[in-house]
Amino acid sequence: MPTHPSLPGPTSGGDLGRLLGTEARLEELLRRSREEAARLVAEARETARAREAALGEELEAAVRRLSEEIAAERQRCEQELVEEARREAERFDGVPADRIAELARGVVEQVIGSGG
Repeated sequence: MPTHPSLPGPTSGGDLGRLLGTEARLEELLRRSREEAARLVAEARETARAREAALGEELEAAVRRLSEEIAAERQRCEQELVEEARREAERFDGVPADRIAELARGVVEQVIGSGG
């Protein structure tokens, strides 16, 4: 009975040996692939940890810079207010004493006049 080359037929010892050899090679390839996968996963985790640490440091630096900028802005605003108050005080310091007395009399007259 002739057998077709693509149909399974009786296997010889050589065929079985080749099959077992192929299986062994595939198992070894699978073992090495698993080791490589484990190594790649470990490297990826380490890279992720390093990136997380770097991002944490960048965030801390950004917070420090922002805090410094806010403090500088607050100080600038305070200085502007001091300068504005100084200018206003100088403006009132320039009012002559007789003018202040005149204005004070006017206020007193209004208070006394409206009360009686």
